[in-house]
Amino acid sequence: MSSGRSGIEHLTPWLGIVAAAFGWGLAHQIGSNSVFDDCTSRGAGFVVVVGLLCLALVVAGGLFSLDVWRRDESEGRRFIGLVGAMLAALAAFAIVLQSASALILPSCAA
Repeated sequence: MSSGRSGIEHLTPWLGIVAAAFGWGLAHQIGSNSVFDDCTSRGAGFVVVVGLLCLALVVAGGLFSLDVWRRDESEGRRFIGLVGAMLAALAAFAIVLQSASALILPSCAA
């Protein structure tokens, strides 16, 4: 019944989904809490740096999932890998737009 995979190899297809959710959520929460809720706390540069770090996390997870999709794996693992890669692409796009909004919109617009 054992497939010969290590513990981390069983989770590889899911890394894109988990990294996308965590990276997008982290970028959104840090950005909204530090700049848009409390105007004097941080500047736009901080949001951009956090966005880039979260973007790196999302891209790394997406690449792991994409690698599983490209390999000769079972259909279920390949499907989860493809879903993870596509969700990572969507989250990366959202992070880029949220980081760009910190540069475009004034932090205390209200």
